Amino acid sequence: MKGRYGGRHMTIYGSVLPGALRLANWAAKTDLSPKAKRKLKVVDWLRKHNGNVSLASRHFGFGRETIITWRNNFNRFGMLSLNDKSHKPKYLRQSVTDWKIVDEIVKIRNQYPAWSKYKIKAILKRNHIIISTSTIGRILKKKGLIDKKVSRKRHQAAKNPKQRYPRGLRIVCEGDMVQIDTKFVTLLGGRMIYQFTAIDVLTKRRVLRYYSSLLSKNGANFLNVCLKTFPFQIKAIQTDNGKEFLKDFDALCKKLSLTHYFIEPAHPKQNTYVENSHGSDEREFYQQGNVHKDIALMDASLEQWEHIWNYERPHQALQYLTPDEYLQKIQLTSLPVKDVIVLQT
Repeated sequence: MKGRYGGRHMTIYGSVLPGALRLANWAAKTDLSPKAKRKLKVVDWLRKHNGNVSLASRHFGFGRETIITWRNNFNRFGMLSLNDKSHKPKYLRQSVTDWKIVDEIVKIRNQYPAWSKYKIKAILKRNHIIISTSTIGRILKKKGLIDKKVSRKRHQAAKNPKQRYPRGLRIVCEGDMVQIDTKFVTLLGGRMIYQFTAIDVLTKRRVLRYYSSLLSKNGANFLNVCLKTFPFQIKAIQTDNGKEFLKDFDALCKKLSLTHYFIEPAHPKQNTYVENSHGSDEREFYQQGNVHKDIALMDASLEQWEHIWNYERPHQALQYLTPDEYLQKIQLTSLPVKDVIVLQT
């Protein structure tokens, strides 16, 4: 007994039963998905070729076990069994996180939109709230508070054509190496100023100031600010070859017997630590609305951001401690071998 299905003649499996013609006509109207119709075609072809599964497998390109499963389902439950079943889990995971914790997570993310779930976890831990990073991530996703991840590349340690640190230099104490660089900042209204940044390679502690130009006298002034502000002795400085780090700046380094290393010309990313910190400034500070027309407001905002960086922001490189917490830790105990930074040329 034959019927017409999908515009093509085919034999309905089990047509030897009475009423097979009605079954064939009903099959043409049944709500089968396109994928189920292809399965039905395989099952019907299998029946016309004496149930030879191996032959059907070679003919259609499906695995033998797959074809056997389709045939058995059809024989036991009929054509509708060829439709795909829903893959939705029967039991959905329900959140059991206390609403107060959820509220605190949302509050921290709204205050610091660019901070990761790992930083949020570290902040919660300070308040004796223990929660997994995956749970924080699910909550942020549910609340629509997930930002796009920004990939970060690791850079080689700096090389210096003028004077460079020796290969394998070990950074084991705070102040062993402080990198300094500048960042252009455009104010509302179009005026441009310059952020001078100094970061201690080991503790990640920073000093930030604005200047109106890149004169070497401003660089020297900033260096004096760093010497007074960092709570430890600076032993070596590393900069690029910009004019702000020549003449007066370099002369002050020589006067103070302060080692001044230079990176290779036209390779600003060799100043790895300060460059990475400028990326954080862009995402976590300037893109969060901290750009004003008034210089006084900019100075106040930058001072607050410096405080947040040093005393509130958890740093992944410091096992999610703040620079201040990490400095206290290494001053009380000997520095673990894993925390020693070895600079290669």
